[in-house]
Amino acid sequence: MTDGDERQQQILSAAEAVIIRQGYDKTTMSDIADEAGVSRGTVYLYFENKDSLFEALIARELRQYVATWLEHIEADPRGGTIGGIYRAVLYAIDSRPLMAAMMRRDRRVVGSYLRRPDNAFAAMESNAVGAGFLRALQAAGAVRADVDPDVASHVLDMLSYGLVTIGDFKSADQLPPFDAVMEMVADMLDRLLTPPDGGDNEAGKAVIRQLAAASRAQLDQTLKQTKA
Repeated sequence: MTDGDERQQQILSAAEAVIIRQGYDKTTMSDIADEAGVSRGTVYLYFENKDSLFEALIARELRQYVATWLEHIEADPRGGTIGGIYRAVLYAIDSRPLMAAMMRRDRRVVGSYLRRPDNAFAAMESNAVGAGFLRALQAAGAVRADVDPDVASHVLDMLSYGLVTIGDFKSADQLPPFDAVMEMVADMLDRLLTPPDGGDNEAGKAVIRQLAAASRAQLDQTLKQTKA
């Protein structure tokens, strides 16, 4: 990594900290420069404006999010099952405050950027556990063949967004430990969706690797379109 690349990452990390703390709308380029310990002019050397900086930050966050859940899937002996996938994805979201805010479309954090018709959040749709992905897992023998993938995908979305947003409805002291909830949901999904013989875990992991590669490619394409 060159000095310029390191400085750019330093600025993006500073922007992430400030935006999570005070929100996108209230954050200025001067705030980011102060957090990064550089001049305002230095920030403008790397980013034309706040929107372009934020889109670069979203791109970095999505790439790191995909890398985080893929790493956990590879390390998990049962990572090729739906439960393993769900556990890894939720861990990646829970361990990344900006990603959690993006998933919730948190207006305090994300602010007016959400109202832009060409905003980069469309890239996130490619990372969802959709019906097409479930069909690929069925073909690989990692998900029961008699499961309706459209219905199952909808239920998985309900669970994912419910876990991410539950804090909007219940206080933290009312919630059980996140890890315990995550493990129970993953176990329930494996019991419900894994073939009776245990399924083909390694084939499931191969499908997930393909999803990760496709997600990165789709993200790059979407971000090119937003800059056009």
